[in-house]
Amino acid sequence: MKVLNASSWGLLKLLLLQAVFVLSWSSGFIGAKLGAQSAGAFNLLFWRFLLVSVCLGLFLNVRLLRISWAHIRHHAVIGFLSQFLYLSCVYVAIQNGLPPGIAAIIAALQPLMTAALSTGSVVERSGGWQWLGLMIGFAGVSIVIAGQYSSSGADVGLVMYLLPMVSALGLTLATLYERRSVQAQHNGLTLALFIQSLLTLIGFTVAVLYTDTLSIPHEPEVLVSIVWLTVFSTFIAYLSLWMLLRVMTATDVASLVYLEPPVTLVWAALMFGDVISASTYVGIAVVVAGLILVRLKRPTVVCALK
Repeated sequence: MKVLNASSWGLLKLLLLQAVFVLSWSSGFIGAKLGAQSAGAFNLLFWRFLLVSVCLGLFLNVRLLRISWAHIRHHAVIGFLSQFLYLSCVYVAIQNGLPPGIAAIIAALQPLMTAALSTGSVVERSGGWQWLGLMIGFAGVSIVIAGQYSSSGADVGLVMYLLPMVSALGLTLATLYERRSVQAQHNGLTLALFIQSLLTLIGFTVAVLYTDTLSIPHEPEVLVSIVWLTVFSTFIAYLSLWMLLRVMTATDVASLVYLEPPVTLVWAALMFGDVISASTYVGIAVVVAGLILVRLKRPTVVCALK
């Protein structure tokens, strides 16, 4: 039996982490379909982050005493942008009739936003080949969604189409902010996620009380959705994101977002019986081509982070 050397094992772990990231972030759309329309967007998100905060609080226990005001301020910014703002916009849009696939393609603008906002940094700067790869990936996602939802969303208001764009911008800003300041944070990913989730819970508490939509969930699909979103779409998704940002550039991590809509469509087909059109397979092939181009052609300037 062939034994993997250290470099091969490191590459294998990185590929596995990227696969976990794509699957866990795609699971958010599946979880939203399970419970958002029945329970309400803010209500579902309130119970999700209540469960997340309680679980993390019990797990961390006395380590919570290490939290400083500097860490609270730092992770308050990340939590607001990557959790409260991102999820609020996506869930409200889906609740009001925007198909999850359409929300996914609009949110997939994030890699282009990340590349555009990274051009001023020598660490994150994107070269011409990366831009071409990102645009090819976006074209592939467009093919997937256009073929799958060619007749959907005609009666949805323009605001619902703009909300996922706000989500993409929020996650982009959070990604860049964390990527450029992660070296200053040494208190662990779990503690960081707790701070972000607790502050997000406060935001959703205000939102659910303001909209008067708070209710105790009883439907089985809503209860499953809350657990689903807690485990897969919070713990695994956000921890894998911040882990990737420690070993990859923000543009490379963001390019993985292009895989979410195709993966979501295939997942929904297997789980809910959704029909996959022929154009979906064409779009997936284009997405893969774009990602390969992004990875093969490095940024104009590369600065190693230690």
